[in-house]
Amino acid sequence: MDYKSLPVYEKLKRIQELNFCRAERHNVAVYLSALRHNDRQVIDEYERFGDSPRQLLMNKREYERHLLFGFTGIAFNEYGWLANPEFLEREEIQFPHRNGWAVSNYITLGMGLNGKWTYGMRYSYSTGGHGYGLNVWGKLFDNRKDCLKAALDEMMTGLDKDSAKTDKYAIIVLKQVKSLFDEITGRKAIQLSLSFF
Repeated sequence: MDYKSLPVYEKLKRIQELNFCRAERHNVAVYLSALRHNDRQVIDEYERFGDSPRQLLMNKREYERHLLFGFTGIAFNEYGWLANPEFLEREEIQFPHRNGWAVSNYITLGMGLNGKWTYGMRYSYSTGGHGYGLNVWGKLFDNRKDCLKAALDEMMTGLDKDSAKTDKYAIIVLKQVKSLFDEITGRKAIQLSLSFF
């Protein structure tokens, strides 16, 4: 039987079988309250996001993140999960550690429909690395410059840890990242030329 057509007591039973993390509990409480009070408006709002309690609650929570970037459309992938929105002004800044090799160190910037920015990144060093893609779960920024500064700062901090201090390729990447950070923040010395008339 379709989840949406189940009686309320069965929906409540299915939700209670799940474990939710702290960040999900607010949406769970709102949905449970709506079920108990037969608030059709809230129930319909939540149930348009999926065919199971887990799916509809996770999709609803993600949709709230979409709204922070101005993405109001609702589209699902073939598995019933909320589709990722397309960021505008998407830009990838690469930091190659050796000419001719694949670039495994980069920052991806993207702007939402409402002008809010976020980033994703990937960097590596001899014994590890870190990375995550551009998505609605990233930090929000009002402009590209602040977004890029935060991304560069995060990458510098990550590369400056552990074996990155002795990894010659990580050192090359770290120098590039620091140089761009200094340029963006105005710390980089600019050569001035004097002209005489």
